[in-house]
Amino acid sequence: MRRILVPLLLSGVLLAGGACAAQPGAAQAIDTLLVSADQQMGALEEPADVADDLRAAGSKRSVAERVDRRLKALERFDATIEKAKNLQPAHKEALGKLVDEQKSGLTALRDKTGKDAARSVVVDFRVFILTGPKVRLATAIDAELAAAAELDDREGAAKVEKILNGQVDALLAIKPGPDAAAIKKQIEPIRTAAKEARTTLKALR
Repeated sequence: MRRILVPLLLSGVLLAGGACAAQPGAAQAIDTLLVSADQQMGALEEPADVADDLRAAGSKRSVAERVDRRLKALERFDATIEKAKNLQPAHKEALGKLVDEQKSGLTALRDKTGKDAARSVVVDFRVFILTGPKVRLATAIDAELAAAAELDDREGAAKVEKILNGQVDALLAIKPGPDAAAIKKQIEPIRTAAKEARTTLKALR
């Protein structure tokens, strides 16, 4: 009976925590979360953090505009965290704290001017290429672990758990900074592990 639950988990019954479904039955699946994380870290499209990086510090875009774009993104991430049914409590608490701290820090910069403030908005927070993937990948990984826990195939479940062991903690430990490429390099093996776990779960259903 438990084996029957796995396709349901993967189609969004337990994975509805990934993001709010606009219509009944439209809950996001793990695949969608992983693609969204890819987009945030620039695997599929140039993220706003890179386009708005230090080279653009002297552009006409004001610090307030930069801050407001990031605050809007953080509101979306906050909603994702709140609706994530499978986020482990410690991970949910850590992500919630991260988003709250970034909101507070960015708000404090909003009325400042100059290149130093613009630099701080980008490199001290990395909302788009780091915070976004943290929220989406952590949500996907914990959903995958929830799906694995429902398997009768304990060997298969153990394989998924081994792939994902410690990945969210490693993800949460990544720090923002001026080197966008280095941040992406740290995220990449975690993203790869999440995709490998997804493939394993699909093979076991």
